Amino acid sequence: MLQLRAVAGGLWWRSSAGRGERAMTAGLVAAIAIAWVVLIIMVLSAAAGASSGSDGLAGMPGMAGMPGMPGMAATSHTPRTAGTSATAGTPGTAGLRGLSDMRGMDGSGDMPSLAATAGSQRSAAHHRMLGMGAGAAMAMWALMVLAMMLPTALPAVRHIAANSLRRRRTRAMAMFAAIYLAIWVAFGVIVLIVSQSWTALDRSAVAAGALALAAAWQLSLPKRRALRDCHRPSPLPPTGRRATTGVVRFALRNGTACVRSCWAMMLAMAVVTTATTFWMVAITGLALTEKLALKPRQATRAGAVLLAAGSLAVAAGALT
Repeated sequence: MLQLRAVAGGLWWRSSAGRGERAMTAGLVAAIAIAWVVLIIMVLSAAAGASSGSDGLAGMPGMAGMPGMPGMAATSHTPRTAGTSATAGTPGTAGLRGLSDMRGMDGSGDMPSLAATAGSQRSAAHHRMLGMGAGAAMAMWALMVLAMMLPTALPAVRHIAANSLRRRRTRAMAMFAAIYLAIWVAFGVIVLIVSQSWTALDRSAVAAGALALAAAWQLSLPKRRALRDCHRPSPLPPTGRRATTGVVRFALRNGTACVRSCWAMMLAMAVVTTATTFWMVAITGLALTEKLALKPRQATRAGAVLLAAGSLAVAAGALT
């Protein structure tokens, strides 16, 4: 109960806040709420599309053609229907994916050409990641960061407001939030580039591995150091360029510490394709509790247990 009260208190604005500070805080909270609404609508749309047989909506909806983000529909733009051949003259087959996965078919007529066609489609999807598909993936990542990670920065925003002069308080708060989000978006670019290395793997295996990695990171020494840096305040000069520099320095330090602390959980969020709403809420709650609770080490251990259980559940589901 004390942990929950500490989290709730850390998110509330100061009683002595001025009108500008209240407006900025309310604006940030509204942006977070809108991001959550949009994400939930997209997840529900993805579930509806999956139930109607639309293969391109696995994971995050509208992300077909971006295989680098399994949680954002790691499929090509070419629609496939189970039980329908992907080429003319081959009725009754399961499509290119099923044909390319068959064993012992190297000497059976045009089977190698079908496998080669599937390979060329995957290669084309890789190229699309760096074009319009990559832009859509980054937009989805930015939406996730806004909904899940910005709430953890609200106490730091309060620190900026409490240590800034009234005439520059709103600008300093906005500057901090913008830099904090930019750091997370930059990390998303790295995830998008690195994700090309696992596009050929099974989605469930990737998700189970990412959750296991996040669980292990929760118990590591670098995680504890990063979490300690997240709680570290920073002196802010009151006026002039030194005040602006102080805000920028604090935003960079706090944002990079948050990425170091939560990168594994957000990576898992990017690749999970089932129970996405649950994992969004769970990871947001874990990050908030670690950042704001009176005893963050307890929250870290609890998070490791939850992530490890999720990894086992995903792996078991893939095996069955």
